[in-house]
Amino acid sequence: MERAASIIQAVADAGEAGARLTDIAIKTGMSKTTIHRLLGTLVKVGWLDQEDKSSTFYLGLPLVAIGNTASDRHGLLDLAAPHLKRLAELTGDTVYLAVRMGSQALCVDRVIGNFPIRTATLRIGDRRPLGTCPGSLALLAGQPQDLIEELMLSASHLQIGSLKVDTVGLPRLIAQSRASGYSMSPEVLVPGADGLGVPVMGAGGSAVAALSLETVDSRLSEPRRTQLVEWLQREAAELSENLLRLSPGFSQREVHRMLADAI
Repeated sequence: MERAASIIQAVADAGEAGARLTDIAIKTGMSKTTIHRLLGTLVKVGWLDQEDKSSTFYLGLPLVAIGNTASDRHGLLDLAAPHLKRLAELTGDTVYLAVRMGSQALCVDRVIGNFPIRTATLRIGDRRPLGTCPGSLALLAGQPQDLIEELMLSASHLQIGSLKVDTVGLPRLIAQSRASGYSMSPEVLVPGADGLGVPVMGAGGSAVAALSLETVDSRLSEPRRTQLVEWLQREAAELSENLLRLSPGFSQREVHRMLADAI
């Protein structure tokens, strides 16, 4: 099951371009013989599709439908949706909701604003190493210090595409995020783009999610940046209150329980 899940995740990470057997082998580290056998089963049950006359694989519609059905019943997404919509309307920019999965941040929802110049480098389901974008940095800075040190050790060799955790500069960025209450873009994913992120706190004072905003860098100058931070922090605080009202012990484990099927 773990091997099959790894193959599905590799295909999902490839996005619309799909993934070839060679790509999956590189991503998972499994032998091509094992992958080929499992691919046959996954295609047979419909969880993966294979393009005719091609060795490229895509997520199958039944798997997509399962994810959509599951996502409709998870309280976190339902509770967060109004906050994302309100932020997108207030700012006109793209806003994201992310949760922590090990040493990575997973984008679980986004809303694109109406500002004519749009930046949207993350899709729902995309992952980033913690500390490589505003939302993932806010998530990391919101963790207990002992967990941060553990995550930094595991993240030192973590890389997704061209993104790799800068463990040398990370302590400074974490300290800045904690002191200011928000995170700024540590990486420039797209020239001219920039962003802000704030943690959504759960029980025990640890971040269980993050709200972030992405826009063109010219729209983050003062005094607008201060206003954006205030809006993000207000929505994050209200979302945190709603989550804790739903479950007074709301924690990282609860987030995983609510999102496990959808992910």
